[in-house]
Amino acid sequence: MRKDRLAYFKKRLVEKQRQLTEEVGRTALYGKDAEDDSIKDLGDQANTAYTREFFFELGNGDRRLLRDGAFGSCERCNEPIAEKRLEALPFARHCIDCQRVIEEEERMATG
Repeated sequence: MRKDRLAYFKKRLVEKQRQLTEEVGRTALYGKDAEDDSIKDLGDQANTAYTREFFFELGNGDRRLLRDGAFGSCERCNEPIAEKRLEALPFARHCIDCQRVIEEEERMATG
């Protein structure tokens, strides 16, 4: 991936992390339980799930990938992840084809 595109995605990830950290802080400040999905509508639940996934995926390993220049490559097949996919999901670890295979394998494993 070109250095300018890598810098662009890194900037987006850092900005998203900052926004999510602020949201978590506001939620705690107002005494709302971010883990209680029972009183949230579907949009709130989706946002909470997205936030959890973002923090999970942007762990130390993903920061290492950004630093080492492996960001944007599928962890399964090592092919480049389409920039359109990275635009939609900057923390994507797999290309769309491998993600489909992984999800299908998970569905098969759970019955």
